[in-house]
Amino acid sequence: MTTRKFIRSDIGELVEYPVPGVDTAIDVLRPGARWGLANRTFTDWEDDEGREAPEWKEVEEEVLREVEIYNYYLYERDREKEYPQMKDQLDMLWHDIKNGNLENGTWIAAMDKVKAKFPKPDEPLPSTGSPFDINN
Repeated sequence: MTTRKFIRSDIGELVEYPVPGVDTAIDVLRPGARWGLANRTFTDWEDDEGREAPEWKEVEEEVLREVEIYNYYLYERDREKEYPQMKDQLDMLWHDIKNGNLENGTWIAAMDKVKAKFPKPDEPLPSTGSPFDINN
């Protein structure tokens, strides 16, 4: 399953969320199953736990849930592209430390600019009670 990971600084924890897709949805719905798919129909299905293949509607619903979560974390992906390169951030920090200006130096200003441009959503993280519920 394809996921993205990052550390949420406000909670100090690693967050992992799914990259939306049919393959991810099937893996969430039936972990460990092996399958083949053509035109929304399972051509092969093997599940060591004996579970039946999910209905296509179930797969679609899981993909939509994953899209909601993925869209919620758009700010994280946008910030990642916008932050200065690490070498530049270290240089900013070095100068701020040397100048005794950690509260409002160039590094803080650069970070604040990106965070203001791409704020975290005000609404809570979407959850639909799926087996891959990242709210837990």
